[in-house]
Amino acid sequence: MLPWLASGNPSSLYAEGRSAKAAIDEAREQVSLAVGCEFAEVIFTSGGTEAVNLAILGPALANENPARSQILISAADHHCALGTVPLLERLGYEVRFIPVSRTALPIIPPLDESVLMVVAMHSNNELGTVTAVESIASECERVGALFAMDAVASFGKIRAPRVDLVAIASHKVGGPKGAGALIVRSGTKLKPWVVGGGQERELRGGTENPPAIIGFGAACRNFPVTSAAPRDVFIDRLLALGFIPTVVDCSTALSSYAHGRFPGIPAETLLIALDRLGISANSGAACSSGSVEPSHVMLACGYSETEAKEAMRFTFGPESTLEMAEDAADRVKQAISQFRA
Repeated sequence: MLPWLASGNPSSLYAEGRSAKAAIDEAREQVSLAVGCEFAEVIFTSGGTEAVNLAILGPALANENPARSQILISAADHHCALGTVPLLERLGYEVRFIPVSRTALPIIPPLDESVLMVVAMHSNNELGTVTAVESIASECERVGALFAMDAVASFGKIRAPRVDLVAIASHKVGGPKGAGALIVRSGTKLKPWVVGGGQERELRGGTENPPAIIGFGAACRNFPVTSAAPRDVFIDRLLALGFIPTVVDCSTALSSYAHGRFPGIPAETLLIALDRLGISANSGAACSSGSVEPSHVMLACGYSETEAKEAMRFTFGPESTLEMAEDAADRVKQAISQFRA
């Protein structure tokens, strides 16, 4: 990334601009290979949030069929999807929330031709559970509806199926924050909501960020897989401390996720104690971890407000080892002992 921090404008015709454009196109090729899509289907954004926003608002703005008036969004989806609802309603759409199971898996109702789009996550960003999105895609195809999928959490861990719109983010594969992409299947109609110079096939205005995009592409070349073994050892150690996993069958979740709660211990209190002991964990999504509000995902799953406020998320990476997992579990035990004392 370093040589590109002072690069030319990729939209310019001079040599430095052409060089930056070529490097961005190389990164586009690297991302397309990682996703398994065509080169031209990759639209770079500033991150996962903008990619999800474009995936939802783009088709809503492009729709010319008034009969397609409904948009369905999973109740356990990320805030960047739920946050589009007020604007969608101002555009005249009826937004319906899809109910979810106790592990945040969407329960898709029968669809009809009034549905423009279904929005659901490939893997829930809090619980880590993986949705069988192929069945959703099949139901959408049956009625001619679009399927917009947030694959930010699963990107680099499991391959996302090919659907109409797929949002991903660079930092989930070890790349820089502030870069993402929306994969737009050929033939999918959408209009930009960030307008300006017509960059990114006129779907995302604004000068591209060469160092971030190039770093994104480089990170896609060979991102290592996270082993489930450290996560499993960690959960086994925590069970003896009274830990209640939200996802009992770990095989249904990403190998990097351990989500659950210690009954009677507010997550906020435990997180502070863990932070002092060198353990970085979260309650809810990372982008809302400063909030004391209960997780909307846990509430959508049917948990009480008290239970939702106890929920915690521990995540592991490719560099995590069994020894690190055991050490982390020991520190959790220490924090719990301090609380109970």
